[in-house]
Amino acid sequence: MRHWSEEDPWADDDPGPLVRPYTVTRGRTSSARPGLELISLISTVRPPTRDQRLQPEQNRLLALCRTPTALVEVAARLDLPVAVVRVLLDDLLDHQLVSVSPPSAVGSTDARFIQAVIDGIRRL
Repeated sequence: MRHWSEEDPWADDDPGPLVRPYTVTRGRTSSARPGLELISLISTVRPPTRDQRLQPEQNRLLALCRTPTALVEVAARLDLPVAVVRVLLDDLLDHQLVSVSPPSAVGSTDARFIQAVIDGIRRL
């Protein structure tokens, strides 16, 4: 008996995420907020209430950002495109569950932060 991947040379043993980005963002393709730069720091402000129904990706984002995390690193760790993460952040910002620190407030001379950003970009 032949394995299915042997029959199809284009078959992939690891197909990656099965949920399409447009499904995660409910068809939205861009963020409504300017200023969400790759090195903006995202921080969880508070957990969601029981009435606030979030997507699994948004819950993972909140857990990840308990400590300030650069947008690019969030995208890498969630294995989602940056544009998708920006759209998810819009909803979280509307619910006041996260805060975003602009790049100018980050303190660009911190070598550990710069290394974290580089590591996040490499994970993409």
